[in-house]
Amino acid sequence: MLGMRSVGWLHGAVVAAVVACAPCAVHGDTYELTLQGISFWYEGQANMDIDLTILPGDTVRWLWVEGYHNVVSGFPDDPNGGELFYSGPPAGVPGSTFEFTFWDPGIYGYHCHPHEGIGMMSYVTVIPEPGTLALLAASGLFWKRRRRRP
Repeated sequence: MLGMRSVGWLHGAVVAAVVACAPCAVHGDTYELTLQGISFWYEGQANMDIDLTILPGDTVRWLWVEGYHNVVSGFPDDPNGGELFYSGPPAGVPGSTFEFTFWDPGIYGYHCHPHEGIGMMSYVTVIPEPGTLALLAASGLFWKRRRRRP
């Protein structure tokens, strides 16, 4: 069984490992979706059928292929829609792009304002690095255990 000093040392080692690995958890991959017709497209999937899961630090790029579109964070009835990202007024210039880098884990909806009523919406799922999550959980466990003892 670990004594108080051992737990304190182990807690410090886990925290140091989390801090040392924090830069490892940031990626920099870019995923490109196209805006075509009345749909967002990614790898043969359209709108709500798109299954895009990324890591913190990854970027999503939306590329206009055809049509008059914009990209707005949130879903159509979201009162905070557009607060996270907004590509600007709808535009129809093929080859135009808009990018957003996601830093925090979560599920992020987005839509095209002119076509929201006909289902032009989707989402991106951002998950943490598996190793980072395990280290953070271990750090919290040791911290709680350490604080309970007088």
